[in-house]
Amino acid sequence: MNEMTELERLRSEVPAPAADALAAQEGRFLAALAAEGDRSPAAPRVPRRGRFLLAGLLAAAVLAAVLAAVAVLGPVVAGRDARPAAYANAAIDIELRGDEYVATIKDPFADHALYNEAFRAMGLDVALDLRPASPTAVGEVFRLGFSGTTESDRIGGTLRPKGCTPGRPGCALTVTVSKGFGGKGVLYLGRPARPGEPYQNNGDAGRKGEALEGYVADGRTVAEVLAETRRRGLEVTFQIIEPAPDGNGFSVNPREQSAKVGGHWVVWAAEPQRQGAVRLLVSEKRVPRNPVSGE
Repeated sequence: MNEMTELERLRSEVPAPAADALAAQEGRFLAALAAEGDRSPAAPRVPRRGRFLLAGLLAAAVLAAVLAAVAVLGPVVAGRDARPAAYANAAIDIELRGDEYVATIKDPFADHALYNEAFRAMGLDVALDLRPASPTAVGEVFRLGFSGTTESDRIGGTLRPKGCTPGRPGCALTVTVSKGFGGKGVLYLGRPARPGEPYQNNGDAGRKGEALEGYVADGRTVAEVLAETRRRGLEVTFQIIEPAPDGNGFSVNPREQSAKVGGHWVVWAAEPQRQGAVRLLVSEKRVPRNPVSGE
């Protein structure tokens, strides 16, 4: 219902003054003028247009009452319909489904401004940033931030249906936001990487669906792992780490990354780097426990 329709409805509910009531009001008005005239040196004659003025004043009073009612009702109507139920552009579709907004990514390589435009159109202060990820990390949340939210405010991302293969029909990156979300949110979500594009997630290259699927590199020597990577036709880069003596954590010195890695060095983790390439986290010394995984 728009405001003009509501105004007409309210006006129809305000009863028009009866003729005798109008006459009585006119009489009181003229009497007041006459009384004022008696107190003055020369009482002025009330012109004929006084009657029309009086009727106009009464009509204005009725209209003012109607407008006042609309002024009270207006924000209630606007608040109820403040957020639209759906929005779409070339990159994303958003619609309200039950108690949450569901955003379906149509173009995972689009300018992020298009995603943010869509959330703003829905009245949501949400920023979405898609980052290139290894195959098993597509749809995983890299990082999530909130501000000005309550415990009931929720935001997240995933692949739908859960576990589907990106790129196949019916499989899409989605973001969900609770219906009453009132704060600010930022979401970094894994998307498929373009050929040659570096991954921005840290994962296990031995995980199912990754380049070293089924192979456990942790704790093996560099020579052993290189034999496996060559068998699979993978490129290898090294990240040299300095484990704590007890294996409880490690550090990385950028100035020492050019050191020559020997075959006897220890591999503590193998991570996806980009399509057809893995990164090995290595150290020259072996320590009691894996400094990367803590196991």
